[in-house]
Amino acid sequence: SMAPSRCRTLLLGLCAVFCTVASPTKPRSVPHRYGSSMMARRNRLSVKLGLRTSVANRGRCDSQVDASIGEQEPSGGVKSRRDTLRETAKGLVISGLLSSAVAAPERVLADEEQVIDSAPSAPFSKKVYFDVSVNEQEIGRIVIGVYNDGSQGQERFMQLAEGAGAGLDYRRSLFTFVSPDKSFIKNGGVGSITGYGSKEIALAGGKGPRELTKEVESQKRSHDKPGIVSLVIRSPEPPPAPEKKLVAASGRLVTVEEMPKGYVEPNGSEFIMTTQPVPYLDKTNLVVGEVLEGMDVISKISNLPTSKPKGKDDPFFKIGKSIGDSRAVFMATRFGRPFARVQITDSGVFS
Repeated sequence: SMAPSRCRTLLLGLCAVFCTVASPTKPRSVPHRYGSSMMARRNRLSVKLGLRTSVANRGRCDSQVDASIGEQEPSGGVKSRRDTLRETAKGLVISGLLSSAVAAPERVLADEEQVIDSAPSAPFSKKVYFDVSVNEQEIGRIVIGVYNDGSQGQERFMQLAEGAGAGLDYRRSLFTFVSPDKSFIKNGGVGSITGYGSKEIALAGGKGPRELTKEVESQKRSHDKPGIVSLVIRSPEPPPAPEKKLVAASGRLVTVEEMPKGYVEPNGSEFIMTTQPVPYLDKTNLVVGEVLEGMDVISKISNLPTSKPKGKDDPFFKIGKSIGDSRAVFMATRFGRPFARVQITDSGVFS
């Protein structure tokens, strides 16, 4: 938009100067000197067009003409010295205008290239989509932009969305939890982070969430708005005490420790999507992206009826959970679970 405007201004100036230079001048009987009013007009024109140098050159030529006003060539079609000098001055002015008009678009293109080179990188590397159903009835699609931070957690999230192998796929996974204040919903992820079958599949970030813990501790992003998507790396609550059992090994009884039945340690595949800021999740979850489309789908899931056991505030339940009683641990896993079957029917990754 700058180049055409400047070219129009230069061309208008070219016409004005051409008319001034080419206009016939009445012969004078005395050496001609520019009057103050004409000098003022020409100075204003030269300042406006940026042609002060060219006008000055023309002024010097006119001074030479004035000095030799009486020395005209004989008539008969031969050019006078004044005409020759005026043509020379006119050529200098036209050359200056044309060179400025040609240089202007080049400067504009150079400026545009500089702006393009200095443009910031895109905030998202790729996009992930989830098609969601409730009791086998499709309710819509969620589109998530994965941040372009280059973290292992972001790469793992895209691998599972696209499908990394048998059992390593978000397709057919369930949403298993809605927070009591409806601030976020959680997907249960996959059962085994190494997949099923004879061939072990390596995901970004390693076999478990431990290698992603450093990324959680050093992350600069936060659960500071609705639509944030993050992987669950650590449980928000301390794990229950392991249970001790006697088992037979190599012909003798040995004591082993096992986690209470029903307790499942996060494996780095579960993920949550927020409906409002949830800053306390910054210590346990690794932020990988944000929702671009489908917040209405998330709202539908968060408003589904969920299980709210009456014994949640029972003192015996609290004691049982604190000592790792398997019944209390299993009951805790049912809190906030939707009664309906909320499932991802299809998922994938696109640019």
